[in-house]
Amino acid sequence: MSENIAASNTITSPEVLFQTSNASISQCDAQGKYILTFAEDQIVFRACELISFRRKIQKIDLTQLFASDTPDVEIISMPHCDRLFVFTIQEILELRDLFAGTFAMLELNSLIHKEIIRKGVLIKSN
Repeated sequence: MSENIAASNTITSPEVLFQTSNASISQCDAQGKYILTFAEDQIVFRACELISFRRKIQKIDLTQLFASDTPDVEIISMPHCDRLFVFTIQEILELRDLFAGTFAMLELNSLIHKEIIRKGVLIKSN
């Protein structure tokens, strides 16, 4: 009986899609959520929220941050949560790397899944 419980826990536990030295993004298929772990915080996103957050990070003008006389931070708000995010240039660069790796892995996963289905259809038709 304990083996079945352990097996069911592994199925619903989030799987790390990609990680950097200070951050990771995990996917929880059971809940349809993505979990960003960054600076010891965890933020839960739905797919559309994760894409929106990625776009906001990508749109940050790093040249302007470097050139300005103000502190080198960017403040971002997200409609799905009640907090503001304040990121340094280094954190923005790390998040960009994290998102690039995460979305590359999601695309690769999708291609593999499509190929498996296509091969499955070919095998069934033979």
